[in-house]
Amino acid sequence: MMASSVGIVGVGMMGGSIALAALSAGYRVSLYDGLASAKLAGPKFRDASVANDLAELVSNSRLLILATPIGALPQIGSSLSELVTPAHVVSDVASVKRPVAEVLAKTFRNRCEYVPAHPMAGSEKSGPEAARADLFVGAVTLLCPELAVEAASVELVTAFWKKLGTRVVLVDVAEHDQLVAVMSHLPHLVAALLVKHVAQTNKAALDLCGPGFRDATRIAAGSPSLWADILLSNAEAVQEHLRGFKRELEEAIILLAEKDGKKLQALLDEAKENRDRLSP
Repeated sequence: MMASSVGIVGVGMMGGSIALAALSAGYRVSLYDGLASAKLAGPKFRDASVANDLAELVSNSRLLILATPIGALPQIGSSLSELVTPAHVVSDVASVKRPVAEVLAKTFRNRCEYVPAHPMAGSEKSGPEAARADLFVGAVTLLCPELAVEAASVELVTAFWKKLGTRVVLVDVAEHDQLVAVMSHLPHLVAALLVKHVAQTNKAALDLCGPGFRDATRIAAGSPSLWADILLSNAEAVQEHLRGFKRELEEAIILLAEKDGKKLQALLDEAKENRDRLSP
């Protein structure tokens, strides 16, 4: 088992992009996607090996990354737990950590190390055909070290994501879910609600909209089943921020009703200043 070997379970847009980026970074990559594994034999993943089963994937890999939908992780973890050794490190890229980590930490306890991670990169597109080798360049990866016993395991996962071009930030599981609720999950739900509002109030406008509306709602084109799973898995934190956002909307309504141009511009100035601070 090579130290620079990585096995990926679940080869959709995210898992496929991890595979392509890891290959570009010099890793030996093995892939497994259940019954869909046969579809990975095309030219896009020609430099990766496709495992026939999880046992073969485990035997070829030091680091195992789970890139399946959240709902599939408990079963995948249970199957892997019978195959891994203390030499393995398991990670995942789930968008919500607490419910996943509670299950997987228990599953892999005394079997191998488990280090959750979450690259803050993605696309509204899905499937292996949407995978990109450069998806993670310049992105941030949130990594949760608290469940690992050995510092070397955290270092292994950290080094992997750095080699893929990301900046690694260490957070605990609870902090992770609060962060993604406000910067990922809330924006997705708001984008979906904005599209719904326009479609229900003036559907003809959807055929006439410019790039501003398209940019603001691009993420609403993501997989509905995947995102329903994500939002429900982090429902408590998303509700908290949605209530806060509702208060912001109510304040904006008051400013418009009072025709308070000074306060309205101050709101827009503050928003622009903070938006301009975002990393490219």
